[in-house]
Amino acid sequence: MPADPPINSLKSKHLHFVGIGGSGMSGLAEYALRQGCRVTGSDSATPDSLNRLSAMGAKIFDSHAATNLQDADEVVYSTAIKADNAEMVAARSMNLPLIHRSELLANFMRGTNSVAIAGTHGKTTTAALVTHVLAACGGDPNAVIGGVMVDTQSSIRTGSGGYFIIEADESDGSFLNYEPVLAALTNIDQDHLDFYGTFENIKSAFHKYLLTSDPDVGVVCCWDDASVREVSEGIGRARLTYGTLLGSEVRAIDIRQAGMETTFTAMVERDRFLCKLPLIGRHNVLNALCSLAVIRALGMDVRRASESLEFFGGVSRRMELLANVSGVRVFDDYAHNPGKIQACIAGARMAWPTHQITVVHQPHRFSRLETMYDRMTESLRGADDVILLPVYAAGESPSKRHDPQAFAADVALRSSTRTHVLSDISEACRLALHLSRHPAIILTIGAGDVWKVGHMLREQLIG
Repeated sequence: MPADPPINSLKSKHLHFVGIGGSGMSGLAEYALRQGCRVTGSDSATPDSLNRLSAMGAKIFDSHAATNLQDADEVVYSTAIKADNAEMVAARSMNLPLIHRSELLANFMRGTNSVAIAGTHGKTTTAALVTHVLAACGGDPNAVIGGVMVDTQSSIRTGSGGYFIIEADESDGSFLNYEPVLAALTNIDQDHLDFYGTFENIKSAFHKYLLTSDPDVGVVCCWDDASVREVSEGIGRARLTYGTLLGSEVRAIDIRQAGMETTFTAMVERDRFLCKLPLIGRHNVLNALCSLAVIRALGMDVRRASESLEFFGGVSRRMELLANVSGVRVFDDYAHNPGKIQACIAGARMAWPTHQITVVHQPHRFSRLETMYDRMTESLRGADDVILLPVYAAGESPSKRHDPQAFAADVALRSSTRTHVLSDISEACRLALHLSRHPAIILTIGAGDVWKVGHMLREQLIG
């Protein structure tokens, strides 16, 4: 990575964000505003998240145009932005510095006690948990994560404690631009094969990620994940492990689920801490353990951190409860790859084993379906009914090889669930209510706009 200016030189700069409403961009723009930068940005859509930026003083353009770059010092972009974007072309012709969002975040991190959270699954919730417990321990951290923390209704936190928590996204390899003091790794699974090509390449990237950490502070790794154990072996860094398996240095035992609350005992060396977590599923126990392991690695008060878990407010679109009316609970989740989808359904089944579960799922990206087809069809196991909506393309060209009816048939075959193919979210809402036999759980799952179904369901149930 080329040498970047120190963090102070960013203050008072005019940063223009191309695609400011994109994943991770709006939060980074908000953090830049809070650091004294002047912020402008453009997006062809204007989601509600941009209203917050406008209220803070950012100027938002509703289309991409060269004139939007007037007086900009640097142009910030993400991998999702194409090279022929009008503002990218203009920036090059004007010789304006182009900086990837990961490089800007790396600049903000520099000189802090930074903690990066990476992994195929769970990094947003884990980063939010680390931020929560570190604040409870008096660390007063800064944070930039990939989801909205419910307590603050923001994806960022600003503090004066000298700590900086980030979510390190592996999807495009840009997480190797960070140089955290402490690197945490939750798990490694097959995803983003359109970028990496093979699972071996994915594991190699995560191995390199661990090497970006400070050798003396090192890494926090999930012992339950065989691939994490593999890439962290002989890493040449201090390593602290967590999990449920024997050998975990921060270990959970006696895991119990009762509705929306999970309890477990955390064993840290010779100490034991009873933990209450207002989240469901074994995967969230691992996320919470990671946060305690980070606290242990930083030399802070693990008991205080464990006690604070009970008051964690959660992250928007991560098993977010939208409604609980007349025996029907509606949850919305951002899950979009097989591991996340499986964990979401398994968590609901663990919490409410006798409830009827209906899933409204919107597959995300044609490339993900094509590279992970078998695992995607198996990931919906555990649901009673699955309503399948059209693929959310996320900018990709539609694939002629995708047959919705064939996909539904394969889901039914491999997941032993009833499937229904619909093209309209209003129809999906009506069918989900019709299928739900009380007591029932309805899950809206996907990274696109399937969340609209969940909010329609909420309005109908409450109204």
